[in-house]
Amino acid sequence: TEGAIKQLKKILSEEESDSFVRIYVDSGGCSGFSYKFSVDNKSNIDNDIVLVKRNNKNIFVTDKISLNYIKNSSIDWIESLTNSQFLVSNPLAKSSCGCGSSFSV
Repeated sequence: TEGAIKQLKKILSEEESDSFVRIYVDSGGCSGFSYKFSVDNKSNIDNDIVLVKRNNKNIFVTDKISLNYIKNSSIDWIESLTNSQFLVSNPLAKSSCGCGSSFSV
């Protein structure tokens, strides 16, 4: 969503100019798999998929394996009085934990 892209750009404004945010899926979490976000500046041409690019700059990247678990998902940035987080709405998830950071397929 535009809210997520705005937050990603804010995060990247404090990083090296060639940095981007990487989302990937890792085993673990209370439901089986978990979403992970990290700032990276090294791309793997054979494995990386660019999800969002603005002004010829990679903003949001994933890898081929993770893409299979997050395909057709949307990511939003949510702020409340008690929490601020990226929220992944994943149509492939059969269940998820209460905090929304892990899921099962």
